[in-house]
Amino acid sequence: MDVSPLHGIAPFSTGQRAMRILLVDDDEAMVDLSATFLEREPDDAETETYTDPESALDELTDGEYDCVVSDYDMPGMDGLELLTAARERSIEIPFVLFTGKGSEEIASRAISAGVDEYLQKGGPEEYPVLANKVSNLVEKYWAETHMRRGFLAIESAEEGIGIIDDDGVYQYLNEAYAALYNRDRSELIGEHWDILYPADEARRFHDEILPQLESEGSWRGLSTGITKDGEAVPERLVLTQMDDGGHVCIVQELTEVDALRAEAELKGRVLDAVEVAIVVIDPSRPDNPIVYLNAAFETLTGYDAESVTGRSYRFLCGPETDPETVAEVRRAGDAGESISTEIRNYDAHGDPFVSRLDIRPVRDDNGALDCSIRFHRPADDAGSS
Repeated sequence: MDVSPLHGIAPFSTGQRAMRILLVDDDEAMVDLSATFLEREPDDAETETYTDPESALDELTDGEYDCVVSDYDMPGMDGLELLTAARERSIEIPFVLFTGKGSEEIASRAISAGVDEYLQKGGPEEYPVLANKVSNLVEKYWAETHMRRGFLAIESAEEGIGIIDDDGVYQYLNEAYAALYNRDRSELIGEHWDILYPADEARRFHDEILPQLESEGSWRGLSTGITKDGEAVPERLVLTQMDDGGHVCIVQELTEVDALRAEAELKGRVLDAVEVAIVVIDPSRPDNPIVYLNAAFETLTGYDAESVTGRSYRFLCGPETDPETVAEVRRAGDAGESISTEIRNYDAHGDPFVSRLDIRPVRDDNGALDCSIRFHRPADDAGSS
């Protein structure tokens, strides 16, 4: 799913918190007995007991509880009326009706009112059952609360967050994700992700990015999407594979600086895709060092970028390199002129190779020499740069 934390949302954890249960019964001896059993059976349970439903309702409103266990038949307010009043105050914790008055009518009313569990009082054998039901309800409530908070975090995040299934179809995305592409999310749910990318970028996803995601489990990098109106959206992506074969996508629009970097990376990918060996020389620095080389140059010479960047181009010369050709190349480079010639150089293993060398100057808007680009082709390739 390197991504900054979602803004302003603290993770939800119940690992170090006791289960808090509110018990309501007008019979003081019965409510105390229930509290004793419930504190004994579940791990780390805490109870509060009330004999007055009105006072219990005020406590529920102000306190933090995980479950209510209430009698049904109580003066002033019965258990189902307490449930209705709690829900009207947006108290959504589990509610167990634990009553000595059992009847089909009460059970039916309890189900209609939305109680989470209905249990008749009996002997001591009923309390382990009650404790088990309360524990299961609280664990379910905690899990659902955790899930709700997670989705709240996703919905409120500044980053665009989407879930894509194994077929490449959007199953979920937040508003920030859709807004990045000037769309409503209802337009994207059920659509394939390639609706947001130009054809050449979609091909790159299929050919490069998704295979890497499948093999490594994640991918992060820069891409370019499109809005509904066809405008380019430079973006930073983090993709994380899910167990079912789909993936989570987190997307951020790039800043202007990031966009320039993305453009440079795109040009670098284009140059690496070219089969002609390319080197860029900086004539403004001492000894005219190499400042860029593409993948084809590495293949041709056996030298990688780390070993030659910043070095003079002359390291390719060897015992059979023609001095007059070297001097001609140097003069053209110093003068900022174009030249095309054949030259013998030596690779990283000391083996000679002959190539057609084309030098082309690149000037800035004022006509000053900015850099010099050198193209190496096989000597029998008659094409020009």
